[in-house]
Amino acid sequence: MRPHPPSGWSVEMTEPVAEAAARTATTGPAVSALLDRVAEVWPEHVDYLTMRFAGQDESHLEFCEALAARIIRIAGDGLDRLATNYRWTCERMLEEEFRFGLTGRYRHDCFAQVVELVYGDADFMARYLDGLLLSQLLWANHTRSLEIYEGDFLAHLGPHSRLLEVGPGHGLLLAAAAIRGPARLVGWDVSAASLAATDRALAAMNVGSVTLERRDLLLAPADHSFDLVVASELVEHLDQPGEALRRLAGLTAPGGRLYLNIPVNSPAPDHISLWRSPEELFAFVERNGLTIVDKAVSPMTGHTEQQARERGLTLSCVAICQCADG
Repeated sequence: MRPHPPSGWSVEMTEPVAEAAARTATTGPAVSALLDRVAEVWPEHVDYLTMRFAGQDESHLEFCEALAARIIRIAGDGLDRLATNYRWTCERMLEEEFRFGLTGRYRHDCFAQVVELVYGDADFMARYLDGLLLSQLLWANHTRSLEIYEGDFLAHLGPHSRLLEVGPGHGLLLAAAAIRGPARLVGWDVSAASLAATDRALAAMNVGSVTLERRDLLLAPADHSFDLVVASELVEHLDQPGEALRRLAGLTAPGGRLYLNIPVNSPAPDHISLWRSPEELFAFVERNGLTIVDKAVSPMTGHTEQQARERGLTLSCVAICQCADG
């Protein structure tokens, strides 16, 4: 059973906003601009934001600044909306965390339920995708996973590479691939609202041509079409995660690589499949025909990996894989 209270996203302020903001002075102008907007709509969140960036090394802060600049560009004149919807998303997550603490289970166990209640609700999805976009910067485990994607995984992207992302959502990962240079980039999603958000983000970033298609991964043929396949924060949304992994493997060309980012102990409105530890998750990945060539575990903001393990808190687990017979 998970202890309470949950994550700590809404820690109470212990000092005036101005004093807390002063302790984040090492952040760059783009990060600071986003923190200011969030603090305006959610002043109780300032201590969390201070904790998020306190003591970070220069390399990570430089990555955060570049990431924040992309988020600002995607948001355009909608930064206030983005900050408001980030708070709304965190509040939805806290509701799920509280329920998870009581039951030890995610709310949904059927994809059809999630389609009806989440993906089919255009207003919910618009607000949720805004919140998740900003979470890529403000939740340390999300940012660390992005660093691995951009620094390690995309190092294998060449000018003639074929890259598929399943569930591109906020568009940051596809945009990062497009920025690298010419490549064949494709995004699939079952949600029209999600694809529309991806398309808007890519247009705002003014990146090269990307093909977006409304497709169901579980109906995709195993045609080994792509040199690089990306499934970030996807598999936990499905009620057939093993089949999804096998399909992803089947879409990966011989010698190609698959990037998986799957959280454990991570309740959310659209999460279905639950793993309790990184070891359980990584073993599940390998049982479904993949060889993990590199992996990393990132705890949620404000906790060490050991603390997150002991308390059953969210850990983002990245696995860079090849097909076991590849």
